[in-house]
Amino acid sequence: MDLNELNFLPEWDDSRYKVGPDEAGEEWRRGPARAIAKAMYKQWREVFGLVIAFAENLADDGEENHPASTKALIYENAMIVAPKIIGAISMDLYVLKMENAAVIRTNCKQLSEQLGFAVLMGWADEGHKNVIEEALAKFRELFKQWVSTFQKDAFEDEWGLFV
Repeated sequence: MDLNELNFLPEWDDSRYKVGPDEAGEEWRRGPARAIAKAMYKQWREVFGLVIAFAENLADDGEENHPASTKALIYENAMIVAPKIIGAISMDLYVLKMENAAVIRTNCKQLSEQLGFAVLMGWADEGHKNVIEEALAKFRELFKQWVSTFQKDAFEDEWGLFV
């Protein structure tokens, strides 16, 4: 089986993030964040492919409380990250960028926990989990760089979370 066939997450498309006429003078500010987001998305595609292969190798016993439900949770966590990267890079508001970043972090942490649980239960190979964890560590480093490019603005978070 070719792992590339399992990875249905599309490549990064630079044409989606072209500078509009209202943003022409701001490209110097957005460029670094977009470059890091692109690298981060590319790294996520690697993680995503590994995760899909991991999940597809889980035994499917047809019971809701066993490998099938863990597989569903793994898929759920993996599927959320890419849209949140794209969503955050497509907006300027600090609060919304941080909200997307928090969702990405939460889903990556939950994904790691589900992978660990699958190994603990004997449904998956620890070596495969370790490969994914290494790829996630690279993603996390890019994520930290990316979040550091977020510029706090005057917009207040009405929930008081990202102040």
